[in-house]
Amino acid sequence: MKGVSPLIATVLLILISIATSVILWTWTSSMVSQTPSEVPFLTERVRIEAVSVEGNIVRVYVRNLMDNDIKIGSCYIINGTSGLALAHNLMSFQVKGGSVIEIAVELKTILPKGVYIAKVTTAKGYEASYVFAVT
Repeated sequence: MKGVSPLIATVLLILISIATSVILWTWTSSMVSQTPSEVPFLTERVRIEAVSVEGNIVRVYVRNLMDNDIKIGSCYIINGTSGLALAHNLMSFQVKGGSVIEIAVELKTILPKGVYIAKVTTAKGYEASYVFAVT
C-alpha cells in the first residue's frame, strides 16, 4: 500500500482548515449576537448620590446616569457589620434619564450609631450601593 500523495494531503489540510474556520465563525457570531440594548449594564446605570437619616426614615437619593428612563425595583438598608437587611422598599420607581429621585425607607426603630449600606436594584438587575455612617 502506497502513502498519501502530497497533493491529496494538501487538499485535506485545506478542507480541515476551512471547516474549522466555519465552525469557529458560527460559534463566535452566536456568542456576540446580543444587541447592546439587550445587555442590562449598557442600558441601565444608577448611582446613589446621598443618604439622609431623619428619625426612623432613611432617604436614598438615586441618579439615573443614562438618557433613557429606568425602573428602580427595590431599595434596601443593610447593617454594614452583620450584613443583615434592616428594611426595604419594594415599590417600583420610574427614574427619567439624568434625573435624581428620592426613595424613603421606613425602619421599625431609629438606627443606632454604626455603619450601614444603602442598596438599590433596577428592574433588569443593575445594582448600586452607598456606605454611610450614623454618628
